[in-house]
Amino acid sequence: MTVVEPEDLFAMRPLAQPVSDGQRVYYLETRLDQSANARQTMIASVRLSDGEDRRQWSPVGVDVHQLTLSPNGQQLAFSGVIHDHAQLFVMATTGGAAVQVTHGDADVHHLLWSADGRNVYFQVDRIPQDSPATPARPTVQVVDRLRYQQNGRGILPQHVIHQAIRYQLATGDQTVVLERATDFTVTAATTQGLLYDAERLPHDEHDFSAGVYWHPFTGGPDHLLTAALTAGAFSQGQLASDGHRVLLWGQDNHVPNVSQYHAWVTDVQQPKLRDLTAPRDVEVGNMLAMDSQQRLSGRYVAWLNDQTVLTLENTHGRLELIAQNLESDRVTPLLTGDRAITDFTVVDQHTIAFTESTMTSVSRLKVLDVPSGTERELINPNATYEAQRTLVTGQRFTFKGAQDWPIEGWYFAPVVGKPQHPAVLYVHGGPQVDFGYGFYHELQYLAGRGYGVIAINPRGGNSYGQDFETAVLGHYGDGDFTDLMRGTDAALALDPTIDPHQLCVTGGSYGGFMTNWIETHTDRFAAAVTQRSIANWISFYGTSDIGYYFTPWELKQDMRNIQALWRFSPLAYVKQAHTPILVMHGMEDLRCPTGQGEEFFVGLKEAGVETQLVLFPQSNHELSRSGLPHLRVERLKRIDQWFREHLPATKEDE
Repeated sequence: MTVVEPEDLFAMRPLAQPVSDGQRVYYLETRLDQSANARQTMIASVRLSDGEDRRQWSPVGVDVHQLTLSPNGQQLAFSGVIHDHAQLFVMATTGGAAVQVTHGDADVHHLLWSADGRNVYFQVDRIPQDSPATPARPTVQVVDRLRYQQNGRGILPQHVIHQAIRYQLATGDQTVVLERATDFTVTAATTQGLLYDAERLPHDEHDFSAGVYWHPFTGGPDHLLTAALTAGAFSQGQLASDGHRVLLWGQDNHVPNVSQYHAWVTDVQQPKLRDLTAPRDVEVGNMLAMDSQQRLSGRYVAWLNDQTVLTLENTHGRLELIAQNLESDRVTPLLTGDRAITDFTVVDQHTIAFTESTMTSVSRLKVLDVPSGTERELINPNATYEAQRTLVTGQRFTFKGAQDWPIEGWYFAPVVGKPQHPAVLYVHGGPQVDFGYGFYHELQYLAGRGYGVIAINPRGGNSYGQDFETAVLGHYGDGDFTDLMRGTDAALALDPTIDPHQLCVTGGSYGGFMTNWIETHTDRFAAAVTQRSIANWISFYGTSDIGYYFTPWELKQDMRNIQALWRFSPLAYVKQAHTPILVMHGMEDLRCPTGQGEEFFVGLKEAGVETQLVLFPQSNHELSRSGLPHLRVERLKRIDQWFREHLPATKEDE
């Protein structure tokens, strides 16, 4: 019996961004290179008919970020990192070498083809040529904006010029077609103009609305197509074949940050927004907690044909692909069940290629025949790995949480059962995230180490409707804490072999906040590990890259009310803590800044609690998902080590 190990990260092959010319399906395949200690993504393909004849398309040594296919299926365009910069490459689907189109030091991003297939559009962000050159000695950085930093990027450069460039395949000409002093993303292009999304009021740092615009090539002003809901946030504009109807993804922002994302339609010629998914109280998008997926396209809406749209919807821990007819509003589930549809592409109106993940399957590529509903697997590069590991399917259970709300969770039994064994309550991040039916390497690792794993979706999480998602606002550490504690009780009833004296708890981000809250509000856990957490909302407010707006949105407090911020802070209750707790934090985390972990550690030490602070270098908030591979491995081992060192002995151990 072979259980999941931390080093299995190097064996997994997640798939993403499928595209197809009707003959072959091209996709991205990612692996972690142990010797290089880096992530590498390549383009591969298989035949659409039978999944055979696998080929690699991208050049060796190029780490591919984005893949796109021309409308006629004859050309691939992709961005890939070579010599530390992302460049544009183009190659024919008939074969031959990829041609590197760009060679500059400005990273290429957001590729798309024009509707006629003659041009590739790409974007770059440039520092003006008259800006001072990089100094030989360190120099000061002057900040005059609230949004001056970003997790994973650090201090943001100022005075950047954002450009969309058209590359003409026939001539090789590159022409700037749109230039702005503020960021934007082009999502569709025709001979008449461009669709792009951008912040509506970029200079108002307390306004978070974003609109979809039409930029005509004939001159004249850009048109805001989402003006009917100026407070909303819209993106991913996709043109129908008629060239004027537009499919969008967005939210109306009636509850900042937490309003459900829906699918919308409008028109370039006569903008009038229509919310397609509102009557069903569903979330369009992917907020599922998974740690195994890489380089997903992030596309959640698409045209199947002129009268049918596709939406990727997050429902009760599932990611499902749904079709909706615009004339009749008839909704047809296409890809459902206990799984996560992680990415997809429309081959034609009868065929959809997609990638999926399940609790026991890392990632595989499949194809759907829409009329019959028949699915075929094309390739599973993880089949051997999955067959060689003992993987656990989580057992779904429900219970009554605070106010008797129905709450859902999953229990992953330990691979090797014992008469009495420990269990880990794992709290997801967000809080607008959810556990569910995608592959989660870390949970499988813990089950392989002999823990029962309790994964619960407390109030505040995604995929259970708008009211469920907003219930945590202004109530952190309240009903969500009750949900988690009652969920732990329910898991104990589900598996009587769990030793109630050997309970552990961990989580990251919001899950780290809740771990800190649990640490300071109950002694029922024998050991805890808090990861990239929030401990003090007062300092978080002014140091996090999102703190100044996330804090009032989530806590519903006037930021001048220091007493209220302190009341929500686990650090305020640190003298009540007794459970041995490991504090883990990335040293470059700007989402939950490193100081949050440091403050909690100092408070714990002063309170006499057994604790350690483990700081991960060159690691930001995404350490567990896309951090340096060797540190991801060490992080997992340290979690297990801390739990084992602090679990009380059982009669069996004696």
